[in-house]
Amino acid sequence: MPTLPKLDIKNNCNHSPHVVILGAGASFAALPDGDKDGRRLPLMNNLVEVIGLEPLIEEYGLKYEGENFEATYDALVHSGQYDELVGEIDAAVENYFGQMELPEEATLYDYLVLGLRNKDIIATFNWDPFLAQAFQRNMHVVGYDQMPQIAFLHGNVAVGVCCSCKTKGWRYNACDRCENRFGPSKLLYPVSQKNYSSDEFLNSEWENLQNHLKHAYFITVFGYSAPVTDAEARKLMLDVWAENTTKDLAQIDIIDIKPREEVKESWQDFIVRENYAIQSDFFDTYLSMHPRRSCDAFAMATLQQRPWEDNNFPEGLSLEALQDWVRPLAEEEKSGHLSGNPCGKEN
Repeated sequence: MPTLPKLDIKNNCNHSPHVVILGAGASFAALPDGDKDGRRLPLMNNLVEVIGLEPLIEEYGLKYEGENFEATYDALVHSGQYDELVGEIDAAVENYFGQMELPEEATLYDYLVLGLRNKDIIATFNWDPFLAQAFQRNMHVVGYDQMPQIAFLHGNVAVGVCCSCKTKGWRYNACDRCENRFGPSKLLYPVSQKNYSSDEFLNSEWENLQNHLKHAYFITVFGYSAPVTDAEARKLMLDVWAENTTKDLAQIDIIDIKPREEVKESWQDFIVRENYAIQSDFFDTYLSMHPRRSCDAFAMATLQQRPWEDNNFPEGLSLEALQDWVRPLAEEEKSGHLSGNPCGKEN
């Protein structure tokens, strides 16, 4: 039976989570000109060229014909004949992504981590370290406990694991329990065998996302198409979304530059009635119009018929200016009561 979100009318707080799901398109939109040093962000259709894997593949007497990287990797693994090459590819991919850095100026990743609260989650399919770096350089602004949760659904070069203690942390830190250095999280899997439950780290990341999806009141998908080649990922998300008793009232925002009908078709199984919007720009999304207040503002507008005035993220801010802009919102949250007033207006 459909249920209402966890809305506290007295304090204007909606405790149901906002779930953000990121794909490679999000990183490309955030850094279209490359990272801090101009290093290009590879996509699956050009990863071999960008990272420079073609000479390595040819050393083993193979010819790369421009296939999607995941298909090439899948074929190598299943052949059973190129274990050494697969290991070298793994190392090259980890090394390339591991060197990437956010530029000094504010990026979309900074807006994302500062635009959500600790009840919310950002789940990424990306190997690049940008989400982790944005989290690290902004958590002092609102406090670690008030930052959104983050989940790395395909592993990440910035995140390490301690298998013996079943803990995770920043890649080059040590485990708090045994004090041993974290090991890398696995990045590459054959596309036809992405059995997320077989890896304890990935399984825990997926469980965190699923727990949030089960109660989500707002979902933002940024640059991820839920491809049919990743059938297990689609199933893991769709099955738990089907259990969400609030989904009849919830909203999905999809940020993608592909044609609208193509985008809608990709997410048709997740859309309830017409509760969705497709945007090509992050700053046109509800999350950007109501940073740190997306679920609260949406509930007040749709369930209480008392819409709040938009409080749009200002575009083009320096990182320091963006952090200063967010601080009053974080301070208001400490009171437990949300005014609904835009930044700069008295509560």
